Amino acid sequence: MVFEEWNSSMISRYTVDQLLDTISWEHFFYTWNVKSGTEEADRLKCEALQLLDALHDRLLVQYLYQLFDAQPMGDDIMLHDCRIPFLRQQIPNSQGYCLCISDFVRPQHDCVGIFATSVRQQSDFSSDDPYTSLLLQTLSDRLAEAAAERLQEQVAATEGWDTRHIIRPAVGYPMIPDMSINFLLNDLCDLSRIGIQLTENGMMCPHASVSGFIMTHPQAQYFAVGPISEEQLADYASRRGFSIDRMKKYVEAVVSSSN
Repeated sequence: MVFEEWNSSMISRYTVDQLLDTISWEHFFYTWNVKSGTEEADRLKCEALQLLDALHDRLLVQYLYQLFDAQPMGDDIMLHDCRIPFLRQQIPNSQGYCLCISDFVRPQHDCVGIFATSVRQQSDFSSDDPYTSLLLQTLSDRLAEAAAERLQEQVAATEGWDTRHIIRPAVGYPMIPDMSINFLLNDLCDLSRIGIQLTENGMMCPHASVSGFIMTHPQAQYFAVGPISEEQLADYASRRGFSIDRMKKYVEAVVSSSN
């Protein structure tokens, strides 16, 4: 579905056919530890496309998008009446800056979109073949990412945003290594409207789901937060309203990498 009736809050779906050209086969091959351009990769892609064709009507690909007025507050962003804290790099990048997502929100009259995509089966499909089951799971993961990419393109076209200045930082990825941010997104947008439920650690079910932000800024760029200090952990925990021990469970990967 294209945005025939676009507004700042959308819930809709894509067909598998609409996403075939957006699937990142490079990432798909990487998951399978297969080198692109080889006969093995060609065979794997052929089998993947055959499975998608067979299950075309059984896969439900949904997306959610909502645009909010946004304002930066230090390393946090205010969306509506919700304050979302972020982590700032502690090691300067190649340009000498320590970046934070809030750097890409203008002090006045800016907006940030929240998105989520999910892929699940509309009817039961089971296979005694572990290969087929794994193939379906990895394809579903790529479809969720493809849906997010397609959504970003449509947001840019509809909002008139310059595609060169748009980023789509996702929760759990290097820019946002804290899965608990999903709880805040859920408070703002109710992810269950597209069938996403959160576990106690902020992981999404179904597994083939992606959530995050769509934003535009002349200096917007992707970056990795990287290792953080115990001092920054304490500051971040305070801004999240969590104890340090609880916060550490959500960002353990970046904290442990600094020690």
